Formats: sequence, structure tokens, C-alpha cells
Amino acid sequence: MTDATDDRIQPAPDGLPPLPAPSPEYGEFAPAPDGQAPTAAAAPAGESVPAPQPFTQAERVGRGLALALLIIPAGVIAWTVLWNIGFIASIVSWGVAIGAVRLYRFGSKARVTRGAFWGIIAIVAVTLVLSLLAGIYSDLISTLKIPLGDALTDSRVWSLFADNLFTNGDLWQAYLPTVGLALLFAVLGCFTTLRRVSQESRA
Repeated sequence: MTDATDDRIQPAPDGLPPLPAPSPEYGEFAPAPDGQAPTAAAAPAGESVPAPQPFTQAERVGRGLALALLIIPAGVIAWTVLWNIGFIASIVSWGVAIGAVRLYRFGSKARVTRGAFWGIIAIVAVTLVLSLLAGIYSDLISTLKIPLGDALTDSRVWSLFADNLFTNGDLWQAYLPTVGLALLFAVLGCFTTLRRVSQESRA
């Protein structure tokens, strides 16, 4: 330091406190006491990014069951196609059970809970009932010999279908062996999958 520089520095007047050190800017290191490492200045509160909140268990179950509902139309279509070609359509029930469980796990990203287990049971049962009704409806369309598109939009066909379901005892006598066999294979096909899921829900 030169003498000229020393002359330009004016000492603080007597009795006045020393000037405070400037506050560190964001990203700079604040001065620390002797023997301690300097710490970075904290970010302003307005710039903090909140951490994402995880889904609750109820939300996970809801998301999983909502996605598992997609198995209903898929199962009904597959059942009806196999029904019309004379194949044992009850094998679809096994695929419905597996598909419902996998869709639930994909949507929930979690294991099957007790509540989710009963939800999956309900989805499988609804799919089987609708599949059986769809098979009977397809037989009615074949008997009437009308296109599928016309049958789906014709209220008279739906009225005839409902009348046969609720008032035609001969219809159920004719379908009873087929329906009973289908339900038997459905139970056998779903038993292993649903039993494993039941054990998982109690874990």
C-alpha cells in the first residue's frame, strides 16, 4: 500500500460505531466465525419449490380401480366373439381376472389392498354378467337375421330382448346348461388369481 493510498483513507470519527458488513447476495458465501466454514446464503422464501405430495392410499386405490374398469368392455367383446364361434367363452373370465389385477397395479402403483380386492371382485362379476347377456343378445340378433348396427339402435330389438329375459322361462331352460358351465369355468379360472390377490390384500 502506498503513502498516497493511506492519505485517501479517512479514519472513522471518534464515537461512531463501525459500518456493518454488507449482506451477502443470493449465491454468495456469508462470512462465518473463525474456525468455521462459510455457508451459502439461504434462497429467498418466494423462490423455494415445494416438494410434490405423494398420493394417499385412498387415491391410489381409486386410480387403480378406475383403470381396472377398462377390462369390462374388453372382456365383453372377447366373450361375445368366442361365444359366436362356438368356443368355450368362459376362458375369458380367467383373462378378465388377470387383466383387472394388472390394470389395478399399473394405475395404483401399489399392492392390492383389502378394499381394492373387493373392488376387483365386483369388476370381474360385472364383466361376467354383461358378457353372458351380450352372448344371449348376439344369439337373438342371429335369430332375427338383422345387422348388428341396426339391432343396437332399434328399440324393438331391445324390448324383445328384455321380454325374453324376464318372461321367457324356456329361454333360461335352454341356456341353463351353457350358463352353468360358463360360470363353473369362470370360478375355476378366477380362483387361483383371486386367491393370490386375497392373500396379498391380507398381508
